[in-house]
Amino acid sequence: MSKRKKAAVDPAVRADALRDQIRRHEHAYFVLDAPEVSDSEYDALMLELRALEDERPDLVTADSPTQRVGGEASDQFAKVRHRSPMLSLQNAFDESEIRAFDKRVRAAVGDQVVYCAELKIDGLAMSLTYSRGRLQRAATRGDGTTGEDVTANVRTIRSVPLTITPASGLPDLFEVRGEVYFPIAGFEKLNREMEAAGKPRFVNPRNTAAGSVRQIDPNVTASRDLQTFMYTLDPAGPANSQWDVLNTLESMGFRVNKNRRRLHSIDDVIEYHAEWHRRRHELEYEIDGMVVKVDSFPQQLELGFVSRSPRWAIAFKYAPEKAETEVEEIACYVGRTGVLTPVAHVKPVVVGGVTIRNVTMHNEAQVNEKGVYVGARVVIHRAGDVIPEIVSVKDPQPGWRMPAKCPVCGGEVVREEPYIAHRCINPFCGAQRLERLRHFAAVLDIEGLGYATLTQVIDRGMVEDPSDLFGLTTDQIKELEGFADRSAQNLVDRIAAAKHPELGRFLFALGIPQVGGATADLLAGEFGSVERVRDAGEESLRAVEGVGPSMAHEVFAYFHGPGAELVVRLLGAGVVPKEAEAIGEGPFTGKTFVFTGTLETMSRPDAEAMVRKLGGKAAGSVSAKTDYVVAGPGAGSKLEKAQKLKVSVLDEDQFKALLPK
Repeated sequence: MSKRKKAAVDPAVRADALRDQIRRHEHAYFVLDAPEVSDSEYDALMLELRALEDERPDLVTADSPTQRVGGEASDQFAKVRHRSPMLSLQNAFDESEIRAFDKRVRAAVGDQVVYCAELKIDGLAMSLTYSRGRLQRAATRGDGTTGEDVTANVRTIRSVPLTITPASGLPDLFEVRGEVYFPIAGFEKLNREMEAAGKPRFVNPRNTAAGSVRQIDPNVTASRDLQTFMYTLDPAGPANSQWDVLNTLESMGFRVNKNRRRLHSIDDVIEYHAEWHRRRHELEYEIDGMVVKVDSFPQQLELGFVSRSPRWAIAFKYAPEKAETEVEEIACYVGRTGVLTPVAHVKPVVVGGVTIRNVTMHNEAQVNEKGVYVGARVVIHRAGDVIPEIVSVKDPQPGWRMPAKCPVCGGEVVREEPYIAHRCINPFCGAQRLERLRHFAAVLDIEGLGYATLTQVIDRGMVEDPSDLFGLTTDQIKELEGFADRSAQNLVDRIAAAKHPELGRFLFALGIPQVGGATADLLAGEFGSVERVRDAGEESLRAVEGVGPSMAHEVFAYFHGPGAELVVRLLGAGVVPKEAEAIGEGPFTGKTFVFTGTLETMSRPDAEAMVRKLGGKAAGSVSAKTDYVVAGPGAGSKLEKAQKLKVSVLDEDQFKALLPK
């Protein structure tokens, strides 16, 4: 009896079957943390699929597991407007603040409130757009309205499904939002590899996750083993609560944090928060608190929003952790204006999962107020769970003094009254030059001009001041370490694109003493062009609402000193700041408004722009020249000053009533 010939397997059918198997195993491993097969069995399936697709390229699909890694490297990210704003949360740091939140909620919707409590992951907020079940786009949070398209990189994260079966009731196009984070074990492994390669360690998992998602090469992102937790669905479809949304996301194959709970009282919320504060180091990821949301969507709708934050949710943060260590050295670093900043170098100590080696002390007075000295035993915490700060000193000893000479150039260091800071007065100080260039590049968003690149162009004599940046050529940049033909051309293009900045940004980028971004915008709005700012006398500058005598003197001195030469060189290099939009004529002509507190139906910048469009001025501080102060919830000292000066105070509705219909 002859053997029956084995039927040939259709390659397309086999490829589909392999893709289904691999997706199932990826979901079990990366989402459920419950692998069903060994690594070698998984690798064998992937190898077979790759071989099939290599032999038959027509079988490759965009959502194939083989397509997660690879693709052409990108050196920039397109801007993406979110379907709806990715909101920020207000914070509560103690029991009294979370009880106050509960009181506000119950006053608005009654006592029948259920809260959904979720751990607050210390990661990078991300939105995923799906079209008919396929991943179409991934974007960072950005400013909440517009983020960056990082689809190529996020496709490499194995817990992000490339294709799903949408839940019943969802439209063809919807967004899923959540957090991308770096597991602690993976972060520690990466740092061991960095040390072995003689490279600096990364600071913390959160920043490293953000940097990993924004890598130019998706293969770098893929090598980092990032993870995700998803928690928002937009639109929510038939879901009627946050709890329903989490269950829906889980059913569609997204990774959802299992450490969540529905709670029926604020006492339960406080207890659950305390439980995870005790247990936070059991987790394989970092958390900085708990997100507490009113569970019911109808109640969320009733509560609404305040500015860019929902009234129905709050971040119940953990107090920063503390640790004791020893000060090994107090060194001074020189900024762009020559100001010396003391930094305490301490014996490395872990605070809240982050290794602390340096603590900024700001000025001589702060060092001595705390009594910090070399050899001192100090207690450190991370303010806001981010910035290291010395909170106490054992046996404090005041008496530390700033050096008389600049630690970089050897120039004279002086303290100019009435300022508390000490400053190197050598205008040719190398540290100041580097910091001024970095400030200029950062304000004008010239990506790629970091400290490493700027140090090289300074050391090679290519650049002395910001105007020289616009003369750099591709051939010059190719000589620098880390650059090739394409990356050099990209940097030249980005520098050229910065030749037409907004006037306010240009003034801020110049680094005029005392002039920050807000003041620069005030000057731009008042004078309209760099020439008119340059030609303004001190009296005219002082007349600008929000610009005091000291600031006016600094601006005048800048444009009548060495700063004037830099402006001429920048204009000669082809930099042409856009003239600011002239203040319009209208019902607010001659009137000055100051906004304080939170506006509920518009952002403060939008309100200020509206005032200027209607002929008025929007100032940052209250004076006798102020006509109206618009005060919302949270108004503070500006409202008090307005009341003392008997300035008219409006609420948001009264302000809107003044607007033309």
